[in-house]
Amino acid sequence: MKKFLLFFGIITLLLFVKSNYGQTTTVDVSIIQNGEVVTDTLENGQLVTYSLSSDDAEQENDEMDSLHDDDLDAGWEGDPEDLNILSTGLRFQGVPVPKGATIESAYLEVTSHEVKNAEDVAKITMVGQKDPNPVTFTMDALITGRPQTDASVLWEVAEEWGLWTPHQSVDISSIIQEIIDLNGWNYGNSLVLILKGENQGTSDYENAREFESFENISDPEDGGDGQNHPERVPKLVIEYSVESTFLEVPIIANGEIVTDTLENGQLVTYQLSSDDAEQENDEMDTLHDDDLDAGWEGDPEDLNILSTGLRFQSIEIPHGAQIDSAYILLCSHESKNAEDVAKITIVGETYDNAPTFTMDQLITDRPKTDASVMWEVAEEWGLWTYHRTPDISDIIQEIIDRENWVSGNSLGIHMLGENQGTSDYENAREFESFENIADPEDGGDGQNHPERVPRLLVYFSGSQSVTDIFAEHKTLDIFPNPVTNGLLNIRLESDAICSLTLTDAKGNVVLEKTTENTILVNLDLRDLPKGIYFIRAIQDENSYSQKIIVR
Repeated sequence: MKKFLLFFGIITLLLFVKSNYGQTTTVDVSIIQNGEVVTDTLENGQLVTYSLSSDDAEQENDEMDSLHDDDLDAGWEGDPEDLNILSTGLRFQGVPVPKGATIESAYLEVTSHEVKNAEDVAKITMVGQKDPNPVTFTMDALITGRPQTDASVLWEVAEEWGLWTPHQSVDISSIIQEIIDLNGWNYGNSLVLILKGENQGTSDYENAREFESFENISDPEDGGDGQNHPERVPKLVIEYSVESTFLEVPIIANGEIVTDTLENGQLVTYQLSSDDAEQENDEMDTLHDDDLDAGWEGDPEDLNILSTGLRFQSIEIPHGAQIDSAYILLCSHESKNAEDVAKITIVGETYDNAPTFTMDQLITDRPKTDASVMWEVAEEWGLWTYHRTPDISDIIQEIIDRENWVSGNSLGIHMLGENQGTSDYENAREFESFENIADPEDGGDGQNHPERVPRLLVYFSGSQSVTDIFAEHKTLDIFPNPVTNGLLNIRLESDAICSLTLTDAKGNVVLEKTTENTILVNLDLRDLPKGIYFIRAIQDENSYSQKIIVR
């Protein structure tokens, strides 16, 4: 591996999400790839390469029209030679809205595929699929044949559309609310929106609207560049609030940046982390791989028990909080049939502040919680599709109830395989690691995808203020935060002796300082890598803590 000289700790901060009581969180989710990569030749001879998705589909009258087209149609074709009702189905994966959330607003955002006059009035009824985690579309089942929400909204499109211009639907919060209130809904599930046209009668106008699909192509005949444009795919935007605090923490980098050469000669640069690790039987397998394995390899030539360790840093949950629910969100690395049943026992580590993994200590030798959860994975997995564990709130509760747990500590989770006996199936599941690479041999782009790393998702509440993430400590008066020029100012409550300690996200002390006879303290952080840090102070028998971000 050739080292790539960039600064340590890039962009990992952007992956943390924390939603507090009384605040509104906005998320947007686009249609994503779930099929192969294809290359087409345009009419002008230009080659274009793009990915396929069956998560957007078209229906004409009572027949499925297409799963893969460069545009999507909804409304009515009123020309006497047509008279077709056009309907569209849109499936959004990995929707990051927690159970119990209140939907403040929601809308669909699309990009036009053709210019339309205001007279081309399309009457589109929007509903959702009444299913807490629906599957993708197929040519064997009608979009309108799926069970539909009671909530529906009429989107009467009577405005001028340009070419490749963005447009928003009417508010569909009632539809999204009904879906996330369904039994079985969980953060990270998929949801389906259905846009139904209607018979508007014979018309001089084409009362339909065409908008860009996942497989959109910017047609050179329309003045385009002949390329696929991911930014134009349909997008669902949701604003929601929660009555408890919601925390989302991914595996983050703690190692160097490297550059590898793939088998096809392509160079890929990514950062390493020892916070996800694999064990095969009684030997550590690796700290750095593009996937993680858990379960059992039942082939007679294998017979390997596969276990995975995951460490999540900077868990901003105060001691004494009530864990309402928790689980881990994973992105699959390989397609699996439902028959590939993996029996995985999930436990936590009984460390107050879990250290990272090493090749010198087995995952299974680390101390474990009494609480455990059996995850019997007996469902079909696609390639790069999202899946979540069962609820692991009891495990997280046991860890944060430890006497010396402090908000901002790290915690470890194990996924332990077991001997399931000789089998015709590989009873293991592979999911994306921190160092994941979308292999071109699988139709990927040969790049590392930070959005696919394992994530810990936790809802918690308690009598303490959810905005006080350090609970037992008062907050410090610090500025600026984030630190952008390397200089941090701290305003103390008195000029008495004060002991200051700065630690990084791994708990390593990077700076210590004692002050006296001053209220304003200046710290020079210009030599520190970008990242999350925790400044803690003790003065007059009082403890203070604050998280800071160095950019």
